[in-house]
Amino acid sequence: MRKLRPFLLGCAALAALHPLPLAAQEATPTASESGLGDIVVTARRVEENLQNVPVAVTGFNAEMLSNLNIANFGDLGATVPNLDVQRQFGSASAPQFYLRGVSTGSLKFETDAGIGLYIDGVYLGRPAGTAFDLADIERVEVLRGPQGTLFGRNATGGAINFITAAPRGELRVKAEGTIGNYDRYKGRVSVDLPAWGPLSVRLSYLHDENSGYVKNLTPGRTFTFTEPFGTVKSAKDFGRENTDAVSVAARLDFDALKIDYKFDYTDKTSTQLGQQLLGFDPSFAGTAPFFYSDPSIVVGPSTKRQKALALDFTTPSHLKIQGHSLTAAYDFNDQITLKSITAYRKLDEFVGGNDIDGGALVVGGLPFTPISSIQDRHQDQWSEELQLLGNMGQFEWVVGGFWFKEKGNDDNPVFIGTLFPPVTLEPSRGPGTGTTVNIFGVPSDYLAGSDASVRNKSLAGYAHLTWRSDAFELAGGIRYTKDKRREELRAAGLIPFVTPAETFNASSDHWDFDATATYIVNPDVRFYARFATGYLSGGVLGGVEFKPETVKSYEVGFKGDLIDNTLRINAALFHTDRKNVQTLAFNAASGTFILSAPKAEENGFELEVIAVPTEGLTFNTSFGYLDAKLADNPTLGPVNSLAPKYTLNVGGQYDAPHFSNDSYLSFRVDGAFKDKRLSDPVQNSATAQLTTLPSRFDINARLSLVDMPIGGTKAKVSAWVQNLTDNQKLEFARNLSTSVIGVFQVPRTYGLDVGFEF
Repeated sequence: MRKLRPFLLGCAALAALHPLPLAAQEATPTASESGLGDIVVTARRVEENLQNVPVAVTGFNAEMLSNLNIANFGDLGATVPNLDVQRQFGSASAPQFYLRGVSTGSLKFETDAGIGLYIDGVYLGRPAGTAFDLADIERVEVLRGPQGTLFGRNATGGAINFITAAPRGELRVKAEGTIGNYDRYKGRVSVDLPAWGPLSVRLSYLHDENSGYVKNLTPGRTFTFTEPFGTVKSAKDFGRENTDAVSVAARLDFDALKIDYKFDYTDKTSTQLGQQLLGFDPSFAGTAPFFYSDPSIVVGPSTKRQKALALDFTTPSHLKIQGHSLTAAYDFNDQITLKSITAYRKLDEFVGGNDIDGGALVVGGLPFTPISSIQDRHQDQWSEELQLLGNMGQFEWVVGGFWFKEKGNDDNPVFIGTLFPPVTLEPSRGPGTGTTVNIFGVPSDYLAGSDASVRNKSLAGYAHLTWRSDAFELAGGIRYTKDKRREELRAAGLIPFVTPAETFNASSDHWDFDATATYIVNPDVRFYARFATGYLSGGVLGGVEFKPETVKSYEVGFKGDLIDNTLRINAALFHTDRKNVQTLAFNAASGTFILSAPKAEENGFELEVIAVPTEGLTFNTSFGYLDAKLADNPTLGPVNSLAPKYTLNVGGQYDAPHFSNDSYLSFRVDGAFKDKRLSDPVQNSATAQLTTLPSRFDINARLSLVDMPIGGTKAKVSAWVQNLTDNQKLEFARNLSTSVIGVFQVPRTYGLDVGFEF
C-alpha cells in the first residue's frame, strides 16, 4: 500500500490537470435553487424520503458530509441530537458512543454494543476499531431509538449506517487534496469507469496523515516481547495518524437482476491522544512519591492540558480493516423483489503498548509501570441476510432472515506494579512464569488482563408490514433472535495458575416488536406514535455470565416541511425503560467487568430544524435533552450515566450570488455544545471532580470558492478551521483505582482543500 501511494496520488494530480470535457453533473437540488432538498434513507430497509419515515432519523448526503468534514463513525458526535462520541484511551481506533443514553466502545470481544453500526447494510460485529476512514462515502443515516425489528439485536440505542458510493457507468474522475497544520496531508481520488456491457466499476483511494498534537518526552524507548507482541517502541507524539484506504464498487445490471460487489480496505497507523495523569485515588495517593525515582522526568498530575507528556510505554497502534459484500436483488415483477446480502469482514489490530498510568517511571534503573498493558486483537465475521420485499396496493412488506458468525482472539496482559528488565519480555501467567518482575506481589500479568478467544453465532427471522392510505399509515414488525456465545479463557484472573484454562458457553433468545401509527396531515406534514423493543445480547466475560439487556421505548414525533418547503421541523419525545443494563467498568484488581444495573429509565426530547429564509441562506439547528437514571448495582452501589443531558448544534451557510464565470463564494459556520457529563460509571465522591467532563462549545468554519473554471473542469477551494476557539477541554477520564487518567480534545486545526470533478 505504501508503495502504491505516490503512484495513485500522481494519477490524481495528472487527472486533475488533464483538460477533459466536463461530465454532466448529477441533478442535486440545493436549498438556494428549490428550497429544502430530499434526503434518502433506508431506515425501513428500502430507500425512502427521510421525511416520510416515522422514525427519529438524521440523514447526511455527500455535500453535507463534505461541509461537516465527516469521514468515519467518530466524526458524527457534533451533528446529531443526543449522540455523543468521545475519543477514549485504550485504543486510537475505538471511539466511545452514547446515543439516547445507550453506550458502546468496549474493547472486549465478549461484549456487544447497544448501537448497531453498519456499512452498506452489513452489521459490524466489533464497535471497537471503528475510527477508520472510508475512501468513498455517499451518505450516512443515524436512527435513534431501538431498531430491534429491522436491524436486529444490539440496536437498543439506535443504528448508524454508512453507505458508500455505487458506480455510475460513465467516465468520471473526482480528485481532492488537503493541507493543514500539524503536518496534515490528505488526498483522495475516485474514478468511475465507462460501462462495459452490464458491468460498471468505481475505484477510490484515500491517504490521510497528520503529526501528533502532544509531544512525548520519552520517545523511542524500546521493549521486546515474545510473540505475538514483538518489539515495540514508544511513540514520538500523540494523536498522530497515517491512513491509506481503498474501495472498489462493481455492479452487474441485467435489468431484473442487479448484483453489487463492494470492497473496503483501511490500513491505519496511529497513536492515542495521550493519557494524562490528572490525580490519584486517595487510597493510593500515599504511595505516589515512591514513583518519582527518575528526577529527569516530570510526571506530576495536572488537570490542565499539557503540550508534552512522558509516556514511555505508549506505542503506535496498527489497524487493518477489510470488508467484502455481495448484494444481489432480483425483481420478480414490479411488486416483489428478492434480495441477498452476503458479507465477510476482518479486523486485525495491534494496539501495542498502552501506558495507562500516565507516566514514565524508573525504579532501580529499570523501567517501571504502576499499570500498563499491551494488546493484540484479531476478528473476522461472516453474515448473510435474505429479504423478500413487496408492495401491493396499500401494503408494503419485508420478510427476512439473518445469520451471523464471528470468531476473535484477544491477547491483552495488564502489567500492575511491574519492572521490565533488559531481556525478551514474556508476560507472566502465574508464579514462576514470565520474565517481567512484579514488586507489588501480583502473581500474574493476566490478573486484570486476559488471553481469550470468542466464537459467537446469531440467527434471526423477522417480518415488517406497512399499510398506507391518504391520511393514515400503520406499520408493525416482529423479530426472533437466537444467540450462542463462547469464551475460551487461556489466561485471566486466577486462570491458569489456580484453575486450568476453561471454555464458557452462554445462549439467549428474544422476541422483539414494534408498532407505529402515523397521521398524514398532508404530503408535507405528519405526526407519528411508535412503540419498539430492543435486545442487547448477553454472554460471558471472564467466565462470569451476564444477562441480556432489554429495552422498551415509547416515542411520539412530528415531521414537517413548511412555508413552501423552506422550513423543516422534525421533533421527537421519548421514554425508554431498560432492564439488566450492561455498563463496562475497569479497576486494577479485576480489569474490565460488567457493572450491571437492574434497570434504567431515559426520558428525552429531540428537535431538528432547517430553514431557508432567503435565496442562498440556510440555517440549521438540532437540540437534544436526555434525563437518564440508572438503578444501583447490588454490590457497588450507584451507577453513573455517562451521556450528556443537553446537546446542541447550530449552523448556517451563505452562498453568495454567482460571479460572471458562474463561480460563487460559500461560507459555513457550525457550533456544537454538549453539557458537562460524568466519565466514570463507578461513583466515587473522592475523584468525581477529576472524572467530570466540563461542558464545551466548539466552533468550526469553512469558506469556499465553488465551481471555479480551471482547464475544462470546475474546482472547489475551501479554507477551513475546526475548534476555532482552541478549546482544550477534558474529553475522557477514568479512575483506575490507583491513579486518575484523562485525555483532552484535539486543539485547533486548520487547512486548505482543493477538489476537481470532471
